Amino acid sequence: MFDLSWTEIALLVIVALVCIGPKDLPVAMRTLSRAIKGIRRLGAEFQQHIDEMVKEADLSEARDQLREIRQFSPREQLRRAIDPDRSLDRQLDVGRQEGMPMAPPPPPPPPPPPPAPGSEELGGSRSHVPPAQPHNARMQAQAEALERAPAILPPTTALRLIEESRYWHRPAFLPPEIALHNGRRAAILTAAQPSESMKGEPQHGSA
Repeated sequence: MFDLSWTEIALLVIVALVCIGPKDLPVAMRTLSRAIKGIRRLGAEFQQHIDEMVKEADLSEARDQLREIRQFSPREQLRRAIDPDRSLDRQLDVGRQEGMPMAPPPPPPPPPPPPAPGSEELGGSRSHVPPAQPHNARMQAQAEALERAPAILPPTTALRLIEESRYWHRPAFLPPEIALHNGRRAAILTAAQPSESMKGEPQHGSA
């Protein structure tokens, strides 16, 4: 402990025998041993306190790191990066408090345009519903109509368009030859082009 050699220890024993005497030497040795034990005890306690302080410091640092890990929130970090002054949050809160107006319902579809002036006379034949035809005659008429229809159209679509063409009305802002129906260009019957239902009817005029 004191880093003494054997010669130094022997010298100290001789000095103690001369100064203290052989009678009081055992008492002095016991007192010295108690003092040494007390010093060692104090040193051990001091070392223990130092170790506890180091452990507490390490634990507190580890505890702080664990608390930071638990409190880490990617959403909060992203919010701080995007909106550090929380101005967007305040604007959103104000909007929610005032109540955002609901989107208006979609407007109803516009009514079909009225027929152009004078189209009633021209479209009289179109609005006229032809009488019911026999089954064979109807099939023959459909076959003839399919021959005139574009080849790109399916038969069912072509027949449907042919049936609907009787009720088409020409808008006033379009020329009388061509009109758009459902996004398609379609020919419109005029006075110079009578409908098929009028082909068999005799024309009144000068003989």
